[in-house]
Amino acid sequence: MSSPPATQLDTRATGATAEVFVCAAAGFTTLLDSAVLGIGIPAIRGSLGAGTAEVQWILASYSLTFGLALVPAGRLGDVIGRRRLFLCGLALFSVMGLLGAMAADPWMVVAARLGQGVGAGVVSSQVLGIITDRFSGRERARALGAYSTAGGVAGLCGPVLGGALLGWLDPDIGWRVLLMLNVPFAVVTLILAVVYLRPDRIAGQGVRVDSVGLLALGTATLLLLLPLVSSMAFVFSMLSVAASSAMLVGFWLWERRFAAHGGVPVLLPALLARRGYVLGTLVAMFWFGAVLALNAVLSLYLIEGLGFSALRAALVMAGSSLMMAFTSAFGWRLVSRFGRSAVVGAVVVEIAVVAGYIGTVNTVPREHVVLVFVVLAAVSGIASGLVDAPNRGLTLEYAPAGASGVAAAFLQLSQRLSATISLAAVSGIYLGILGSTAGGYGRAVAAGLGVCLAMLLLSLIFAIADAHRRRGLECLKS
Repeated sequence: MSSPPATQLDTRATGATAEVFVCAAAGFTTLLDSAVLGIGIPAIRGSLGAGTAEVQWILASYSLTFGLALVPAGRLGDVIGRRRLFLCGLALFSVMGLLGAMAADPWMVVAARLGQGVGAGVVSSQVLGIITDRFSGRERARALGAYSTAGGVAGLCGPVLGGALLGWLDPDIGWRVLLMLNVPFAVVTLILAVVYLRPDRIAGQGVRVDSVGLLALGTATLLLLLPLVSSMAFVFSMLSVAASSAMLVGFWLWERRFAAHGGVPVLLPALLARRGYVLGTLVAMFWFGAVLALNAVLSLYLIEGLGFSALRAALVMAGSSLMMAFTSAFGWRLVSRFGRSAVVGAVVVEIAVVAGYIGTVNTVPREHVVLVFVVLAAVSGIASGLVDAPNRGLTLEYAPAGASGVAAAFLQLSQRLSATISLAAVSGIYLGILGSTAGGYGRAVAAGLGVCLAMLLLSLIFAIADAHRRRGLECLKS
């Protein structure tokens, strides 16, 4: 059989590069939204008269529906194709961004954020599914690195650009511009996707979509998340968690029945049976929640403890996103050479960084804190770039054939759940200590970051376990 002509190979390579660029653009667009909102909350609150509960829902609504949409959208992408879902999700994301900017009361912002989260979840699950389906080995690692680089750039641009806009514009106009800041990027990405994303080769034609399983899983997740993102009374929180547990039991029983009758269930037994996938998911889950909570507490400390403006605080921590974007671009090379050991080393570095933050707040004179924070943030960004995309690539190697979308979705869902819990717990500990001890910022930061430290230690344990497992497999092969 003759080899394809060189021009045909060049065309394929160009098409693959364009698809990676579209996926990275989608990552930048959706992650820019979550990166920019926090600094706009005071302006939204003042302009619309939002109360505490409304502010809480504005902050939580996007992540809530983002997480809920991931698994159903990932499974639907496996069955009906990713390109059409990618386009629909991005269109929904754009429309909801405009509606949020035109909101006349806080609950309109909440509703728009809920819809935008659904769109982002749909897009994100298709992006990871496209990368997993169409690339393998080093090429997949490079594509995931580009996606993580885009996220790092979004984390850098969002707070800095948002803080500048709020400083230049009238507060009532500034937050509206902030909420639709990602709409132009979404529209451009949508056009690029129409042009460059290849049609899917759908292997699941005629396969029934497990709609009952999708509904049960979504309901169970919602019932579990509600107590974490709202001010429900203790009794109602326990009832919600109990109902979630009961729904999960029903979901499991239904999945077994659906599979026994020849259907393709949402929760694939082959996925949970793969130890490499489970360990990689646990690494990502504890690491992601710890890093997000870490950044949230440090931002609060810079603004409230040191009296920085939102823009100045963003600039102090900007090195983290900048270095993450930089190292994500070549982190896949280290993983190709050192495997899981590279991730283990990066998590160890992040643990040292967290210990450094705790020591700095409690021992370093205030006039020198900023300099140390800048250095630690840069080192944290380097470690993040060597954990995020590399760990995702190592984990998704174990996705069963035809289920890469749902595998990627479960991985991200675990991270979103971890982020929701850790943000609520760590910020609650931090603010609770400040409320009981005037000026006790050192104690508050140490207690909050202590939780992050524990989560990173768990991430390290699972990363080491996977490294040992991989070495054992290599010894058996040799």
